[in-house]
Amino acid sequence: VDLCWFWSKVQSNKLLFLFSAPPQCHVTLLLFILGVSTTPSVHGLDLHHLSKGCPPPRGLNLNQPIKVTLNISGQSQALGKDISKRSLAPWDYSFDMDNNRFPSMIAEAKCRYAHCLDAEGNLDLDVNTVPIKQEILVLRREMKGCTPSFKLEKKMVTVGCTCVRPEVKEQQQ
Repeated sequence: VDLCWFWSKVQSNKLLFLFSAPPQCHVTLLLFILGVSTTPSVHGLDLHHLSKGCPPPRGLNLNQPIKVTLNISGQSQALGKDISKRSLAPWDYSFDMDNNRFPSMIAEAKCRYAHCLDAEGNLDLDVNTVPIKQEILVLRREMKGCTPSFKLEKKMVTVGCTCVRPEVKEQQQ
């Protein structure tokens, strides 16, 4: 029987969490992440209590950074760093930052051209580029009075671009 487990250790004054879990434990891991995210925010301080007149949280060392490393599927496959540039439908990345979301920073791909490149690197006007989208789950932090609450949300993210033949529509007369 596979069990849900995690491993933690203190490394250079940082708490490091490593996860390994079968699919039935993903909710357990998500709840753990929720607990971790109630501690200091990405920048080390949770300032929500200041804007609402709430007392600061007790028992938390707000200057203690926390690093969470997740590998839920048990597999890690990194793409080559230059794949976005070598593609026939190249793309560039921009970053969407939101301190009330976990993860707070999400990379978004944006297709560089409307048309694909040919083998020599020239634009091929017969083939179009389209974004490849992936739906991800994020945690949204909301303050209810002085108590932080978390809501699981779906977010559509562009992860790359690909080439497609143009759609041809016949005009009706």
